[in-house]
Amino acid sequence: MDKSSEFAIKSIHALELSPDGQYLLIHGDQPTAALHRSVLNNLLIALPNAIECAERVIQKNDDVGFALHCHGWEIGKIGGTPDIVIRFWLGGEAGISFMVPRGQIPHLQHALTAIANLELAPESSGCTLQ
Repeated sequence: MDKSSEFAIKSIHALELSPDGQYLLIHGDQPTAALHRSVLNNLLIALPNAIECAERVIQKNDDVGFALHCHGWEIGKIGGTPDIVIRFWLGGEAGISFMVPRGQIPHLQHALTAIANLELAPESSGCTLQ
């Protein structure tokens, strides 16, 4: 990227999609930034990691973690896929969904039961507990 075209956004006033749905428009303290929909998945992965890394640097503590606050959740299936979908409801109407292979359901159930009982669940194949 050409250094002359870089700018730092320090506040966001509004987010919206372009009329054709191709861009996320970020209105803030700088000229409107437009992110193409093809980069949104990468951005979704990068932002929580960046928040966590920034907090570790700022607090000078490598053990700092980050998790989004969830107001609710639901579990279901999409179409005829064998995977389950777990959707977490964030602030406002926003939500984030994850597809989980059906074979991991017993591992997920075991991990949730263990943490609810404040026990350490043993690590099982195909499943990493964190």
